[in-house]
Amino acid sequence: MTAVDPQAPPAGHPESLGGLVRSLAGPESAALIDDLAGDPVEGAKIAGRVAGICAGLRSAGVEPGATIAVRVGHDAPSALALLATMAYGVAVPVAADAPELPAGPFDLRAVVSAVPGPAEAAPVTLDVSDPETTGPGDLDEVPCRWAGDPALLLGTSGTTGDPKWVRLAQRNLMAAGAFIAGSLGLTPGDRGLSMMPLHHGHGITAGLIAPLLSGGELVIIDSSDLAFLEEALRCEITWYSAAPTMHASMLVAKRSWPSWFSSFRPRVIRSTSDALPARERARLEAEFSAPVIEAYALTEVPGHACTQVLGAVNEPGRMPPQAGIEVETIDPDGVPTAPGVPGRVRVRGPNVMLGYVGGDPVGPGGWYLTSDLAVFGPDGRLTVLGRDSDAIRRGGETIAPSTVESWVERHPDIERARVCGIPQEGFGEQICVAVISPRGADAAGELLRDLRLMLPTAMYPSKLRVVSAFPESTQGKLRRSDLRPLFEE
Repeated sequence: MTAVDPQAPPAGHPESLGGLVRSLAGPESAALIDDLAGDPVEGAKIAGRVAGICAGLRSAGVEPGATIAVRVGHDAPSALALLATMAYGVAVPVAADAPELPAGPFDLRAVVSAVPGPAEAAPVTLDVSDPETTGPGDLDEVPCRWAGDPALLLGTSGTTGDPKWVRLAQRNLMAAGAFIAGSLGLTPGDRGLSMMPLHHGHGITAGLIAPLLSGGELVIIDSSDLAFLEEALRCEITWYSAAPTMHASMLVAKRSWPSWFSSFRPRVIRSTSDALPARERARLEAEFSAPVIEAYALTEVPGHACTQVLGAVNEPGRMPPQAGIEVETIDPDGVPTAPGVPGRVRVRGPNVMLGYVGGDPVGPGGWYLTSDLAVFGPDGRLTVLGRDSDAIRRGGETIAPSTVESWVERHPDIERARVCGIPQEGFGEQICVAVISPRGADAAGELLRDLRLMLPTAMYPSKLRVVSAFPESTQGKLRRSDLRPLFEE
C-alpha cells in the first residue's frame, strides 16, 4: 500500500493534542463517563479542565515540551491528566500502583498525579485527582504544538529483548486515533467501553483518542472491578477494543453472569495487542452477535499498521494494510518478498514512531523494521506469523509457532495453545506445546498422541503440558521464552 505522504496525518483531523482539545470545545457531543458514578464530562468541560492542568504546569514553572510523568488509573481524571500532559509536554504514563517513577534515559521535570500514590521525587508535583480543585482554564493555556513534536514516551514490553522507550509524536497519536475511528466507523452516536490500561498504547489510542476524535461518548472502567463491569454493560455500549486476554475474560463473565449481558449489544468488537485465536473470535461473534475486527499494531506503530474492514468478509488472522500506510515483508537482504513468501515486516506511515529514546531515528526512508515475520496472501492481506526470534528452526525448516498453534487448536478438547522451541542436539529445536484443556493434566499423553495423528509431520510436538493459564506480561502479552521452564526435565 503506497502512502501519498508518509508523514501526513489523515485529512480532516487535528494534527496535535492541542488541536484535539480545542475541537472538544465545539458543538460535538464528546463525553467521558467516569466509572458511571457521576455526571458525564462533556466536551467543553473536558477542554476547560485540560486547560486548567496546563495552566497549573505553567504557573509551577514547567516549560511546554518538558518530560512529565503522569500517574493514571481507570477514570476520567486520569484521562484528562493524560490529555493535558501529552498536549503540554512529553507524557510518561505511570500505572496507579507502580511503586516508583520509571528510571528511563530522560529527565522528568514534573509529575501530574490523577490518583493517590507514593510521594514522588520530582521538582514539581501537581495533584489533579479532584477536578474541582484544579478548575477550568482558558484554552490559550493549551499549547498548539507542531505535529512532529514528541508527545508520549512508552516503554516496550521487552518481548524481543531489553525494554526500550518509544518516542511518539503528536501526529503519530492523531493518526493512530483517526485510523482506529475510521476502521470502526465511529460517529458521535457511538458509546465506547474503555477497559484497557491508560498507561499502555492500546488504552491511549483506542480507549481515549479515537472516541474523542469521533465526538462520541466513552465509559471508562477498571475491568477488574466486577461492579463497574456489570453497570457498564447496561449502558448501551456500541463498541469496545481489547487484547485477547480481555476478550477471554468477557466470555468467562458472560458464562458466569449472563444477566449482566442482557442489554449488551455492541455493533463491533476490535481486537489487537496479540493474536486472537480463531476459536476465540468465533465465540465472541456468537456470544455477542457482533463482528470482530482484528488489527495488527505495535508500540512503535500505535493504532495499527493493518486492520480488517468493517462490513467486508474477514478471515481470522488475515488483515490488509491500513489505507495511508505502507507495509512490506522483506528478506534478509532487504528485498521485498512476493505473496506467499514469508518475510520480516517493515512499516512506513504517519503513525510510525519518531524513534527510541537514546537511539537512532526510524530507519532510512522512514521505514520501521519490526521483529515480526509475516506473509502476504495473493489478495494483499497480511498474516502475522510471530516474532522472528520465536521462529522454530527444525531440521532445516523454519516453523512459525502461530502456525502450529492454529493446527493444535483444531483439537476439540484444546481451548488454547501456545508453542515454543527447545534446543535439541543435532536437530535444531524440538516443538513444545502448552495447552489449556478441560481434560486436565492427566490427559497430556493422550492429547499428544492425538496431535501426532492430526498435525503435518514437520509440526509434530515433542512435548505437551496442560496448564491452567499461560505466563503473560503486565501488558497481556506472552513471551515464549517464559514457556520453556514448563518443559525442562
